[in-house]
Amino acid sequence: MIGRLGIAVPLAAMAAGMAAWLAWGQPPGARAVPIRGVEWAGKGVWLRAELHTHTRFSDGAHTVDEVVAAAAKNHCDIVAITDHTDGNLKAVTPEYFSAIQAARAANPDLLVVAGIEWNVPPGKGQEHAGVLLPSSLEQQDTLAAFKEQFDDENKEGENPELAIAALAFLKRAGGSGQLPVMLMNHPARVPASTSAPVLTFEGLHRAAPGIVAGVEGGPGHQRSTPLGSYKRPETLIDRWDPLVAQVGGAWDTWLAKGLDVWGAAADADFHHENGEYWPCEFSSTWVYAPDRSIDGVIRALHAGSYFGEHGHIVSKAELSATPAGQTRAAVAGQRLTAAVGSTLSVALALDVPDVDFEGKPNRVDVVELIGVSGGKATVLYSGAPQAPAAFNVPVTVPAGGIVLRARGRRNVDGGPALQFYTNPIRVATAR
Repeated sequence: MIGRLGIAVPLAAMAAGMAAWLAWGQPPGARAVPIRGVEWAGKGVWLRAELHTHTRFSDGAHTVDEVVAAAAKNHCDIVAITDHTDGNLKAVTPEYFSAIQAARAANPDLLVVAGIEWNVPPGKGQEHAGVLLPSSLEQQDTLAAFKEQFDDENKEGENPELAIAALAFLKRAGGSGQLPVMLMNHPARVPASTSAPVLTFEGLHRAAPGIVAGVEGGPGHQRSTPLGSYKRPETLIDRWDPLVAQVGGAWDTWLAKGLDVWGAAADADFHHENGEYWPCEFSSTWVYAPDRSIDGVIRALHAGSYFGEHGHIVSKAELSATPAGQTRAAVAGQRLTAAVGSTLSVALALDVPDVDFEGKPNRVDVVELIGVSGGKATVLYSGAPQAPAAFNVPVTVPAGGIVLRARGRRNVDGGPALQFYTNPIRVATAR
């Protein structure tokens, strides 16, 4: 066979060269470990996002222009407009999309994502989900039909099948193109609701895994009393929803069942200044996207390529797992396959800004690694962050594999801690 430059290359040599290419980045003699998902790992871009805001098109106090201008002032790279789809409100009207387009034109350096906050059946408005749209689905007629047929605020009765039908509608609307991404908002705020995520999320995720990506682990209303507007018996744990913050809670249960669920979003849920922070003033979801585009952001959210934080305590929190003898690492949102009994080097890299959201000297006090295996969740490491990595610990791959996620906190005297959470890395075992 003729290779490059017209030189004859034996087939055996070509095969050897292909094997070497497949093991690119590995030491000589090492066998490459399969890693899937987040194909842009190592060549993406970090973008600071606010994924949950409201304007005068629903129950917000400000115009789209004002919300977007505030996001730009607070150094967001991304802001999503997610007004409620109650039938008597004006989300997904022609004026709604026109206002979003005008805000984009006025803020060309900011990615303004069109979205909605959907009243998820069968809860009759007690539970909400953010639905963020790729560019191909910004169609007023499609979203108006979705609102009319599937928003559950004022529908009579409780139809548990309506949510499944709504997801099928969105899947058909997406066709062969990019699908919207859905995150269940403030997931434990109304635990008695028939549409509470602890009851319904698993079924929705299994019905439409390409749309239903996860939950909003860091809910908004962080200036309110009580925090997050969470009323007893459910309260936030250091500002994070208990479904995510409890080791061994709902998130870890879903992960243990093999579901790839993302819980590391932290949002403002901005409506007005009373009880809430402006976009990116206090909460941020940092998205590691393949490129700086709306569709790149949607792709990253689907993949779990992001982390959430409060108080500006970190601007990068990158969890990685590297198999022994390899140089290529898996990152949050990815899956790798490793042999039972093999060793992973699990590390957390942090960028800690000099000052926090109040302009005060910044720090992170504790970092933790959580492992989910054998149906149980355990804190595998807890301690003060080290250098150059916040931690770098060996983890032995157990039978059945393991899921790894990380978090960290800055302690606050007399108040809840400021925290960040990463999404997980799933480690499967070779058969």
